[in-house]
Amino acid sequence: MHYDQEEVDRLSDTTEAQRATLFRWLAKQGEQTRIEAAKLQTDLIRQNRQQADKNKHPEFVFAMHVLALVKMHWIETAQSQKVQLSEAEAAKLTGIRIDRIKAQRRKKSSPKKEAIRIRFFHEIKMLRENGLSWRQVSDYIAKNHKTRIGFSYLRETFAELSQKKEKAGA
Repeated sequence: MHYDQEEVDRLSDTTEAQRATLFRWLAKQGEQTRIEAAKLQTDLIRQNRQQADKNKHPEFVFAMHVLALVKMHWIETAQSQKVQLSEAEAAKLTGIRIDRIKAQRRKKSSPKKEAIRIRFFHEIKMLRENGLSWRQVSDYIAKNHKTRIGFSYLRETFAELSQKKEKAGA
């Protein structure tokens, strides 16, 4: 399937290189900013519906996504370019920046939690079913697997992983 790049260029008033820059910017944003981009895209689709060509609907939707990113990126970069922002735009910019800071935190879980999930989960379950306390399970893992995990962390993580597993229906 081939898409009409000229239609995307016309509708979004951007080049392929500019779009690539915008999508790299979006990839660095937090989930809240990505959701905001989707909301803005939906609004733009509704507002510009009359421009949509039925045969080029994917290009239209993509162009509206690009326009949403252009608008969001402009709001963020406007302040550094000394452009006067409205109060709403300034608040949105602050929200985007806060979201970016939050998104930087913990992209992957801790190595110990992953070890419990992947290597020890079923063994811990079996040990608990055989009546061992959390402290005894912790000592067992330290002695037999050469991995120190505090018993309270082990208990909390096991409970959390059990809930997730139950929700997943596994």
